[in-house]
Amino acid sequence: MNEDGKKLELLLSDLPDDPSADDYRAAAKQLLPYLQAHVPPMGEGRTLARLSFLTAVARRDLSLARLIEGHLDAIQILREAKQTAVSDSLYAIWASAGPTDSLKIRQNESNDDDAQLIGSKPFCSGSDIVDRALIYVYPSEQLVDVDMRAGDAPNRLVFESGQWKSHGFSETHTWTITFGGLSISPKHYIGKRKWYFSRPGFSLGALAPAACWAGGALALVDSLRQKPLRGGHALAHLGAMVASVRSMQAMLKWGAEQIDADPANSSGSLFPAALMVRHHIERGCTEIVDRFGRTLGPRPYAFDAVNARRISELNLYIRQCHAERDLEELGTYLQEHLEFPQGW
Repeated sequence: MNEDGKKLELLLSDLPDDPSADDYRAAAKQLLPYLQAHVPPMGEGRTLARLSFLTAVARRDLSLARLIEGHLDAIQILREAKQTAVSDSLYAIWASAGPTDSLKIRQNESNDDDAQLIGSKPFCSGSDIVDRALIYVYPSEQLVDVDMRAGDAPNRLVFESGQWKSHGFSETHTWTITFGGLSISPKHYIGKRKWYFSRPGFSLGALAPAACWAGGALALVDSLRQKPLRGGHALAHLGAMVASVRSMQAMLKWGAEQIDADPANSSGSLFPAALMVRHHIERGCTEIVDRFGRTLGPRPYAFDAVNARRISELNLYIRQCHAERDLEELGTYLQEHLEFPQGW
């Protein structure tokens, strides 16, 4: 383990095996100086170091990795928008849509500088854990920087915690938030309308969740390697799982190389590249979860709280890969760009 790895391990040493939301907030806040000093931005020649860091955090705890990944993504977005992040603040990025997303900006007709957030936003990871959040408001096609601990926030926010039924990620408080008139103004807008999805960094950030997925799978392999395995079938599963992890790491390295070679996405191929990496890692994680159960049977699911939570969270997390919808988009691009991927 290198020096950075040892520092990270020391910072995470106080995190219990079954952390609460308060534990996650404390750990994430404690990591903020480390993130600023040791985790490089995407697309500046050290993208693999950033992805490897996220894999390392997820190898320790997927819920913490989910919060850290959101924070780093938000800081990267602010950097791209040439905006300064508020010091010592834990950030999130909430851009999920869906049928329950009713969030909108209500403008004060008599004052263009006065507006309010009205409606509900689903899938807000770290809802009452983070200090600030970048929130995409679909009707206005506008990204907004919101102070979740502003003076009027307690009276303008309702956290709908009861909707989340899974034990996995339960302590990340990935809740629906109903905004009841939280005050905003144009100074809170990040980029122009539609900027969030059109910026090159959107493709760059697509790899970060995949790095976390790989870390979650790696943690299961770690657990398996600590057990005495008997029989050829168990050893065969172990061999296949380790090979799959190495393959995922190679794909992350390839994806990082694509980003560092073309951070502005002038080729237009970064998102298809990210889809290839995400598909490969999602399939690898699915295989590892399957082989883990085939090797050890039902015990880890029923009697091992740490691995049961890991499996639940990994299965949830990889669903950020949109399966055949992503593959259709990738296939369409491949059909129109016979030169991609380079060296084919």
